[in-house]
Amino acid sequence: MGTEGVILAAGKSSRMMGNSKMTMDLNGRTVIERSIDSLRPFCNRIIAVTGFHVEAVLVSAGHCREVVFVHNPACEKGMFSSLKMGLEHTEGERVLILPGDCPFITHEVSDKLLQDKGDIVLPAYQGKCGHPVLLSRRAIEGLLADDRCQSLQEYISSNNAEIIAVDCPEIIWDIDTPEDYAKAVDYFQAKEAR
Repeated sequence: MGTEGVILAAGKSSRMMGNSKMTMDLNGRTVIERSIDSLRPFCNRIIAVTGFHVEAVLVSAGHCREVVFVHNPACEKGMFSSLKMGLEHTEGERVLILPGDCPFITHEVSDKLLQDKGDIVLPAYQGKCGHPVLLSRRAIEGLLADDRCQSLQEYISSNNAEIIAVDCPEIIWDIDTPEDYAKAVDYFQAKEAR
């Protein structure tokens, strides 16, 4: 099955004044569309896990043909429950995992991760790890079988991860607040004006 993607789009967007951040506009494409776009060239199929704002996310990105939407009814348990649900629906030998509020990932980053053959591969900018995270099928099966593990971070910490240095600060950016969103709008406007 090659490489697949999991996009986590189940959150409450609690710091966004009641808006679903996945559906907010970034220079003509929504946040979740931008996140899908960043993985699309590398993935045969993308699983998007919905939760609190399911209808808004489906309206925003339901037309994306290679995306399979999976709803997490227990999304209030947090991102790790959504991640596990998304991974359970994958079949690929390798899976790129991206929070839906990280729409800035450049193709160069995913390309560099996929060149590494490790089971767990992360990009790092100036020593700080970011997104996306690449897991092999073996790592996915290990994570899903580990009942004690409470987060992806915990799983990564207790296993050997390959850290790939990239010259791309975008890997550590996300959109949590209205200020982050304003910066994201400026970023895409500037990028696409070039």
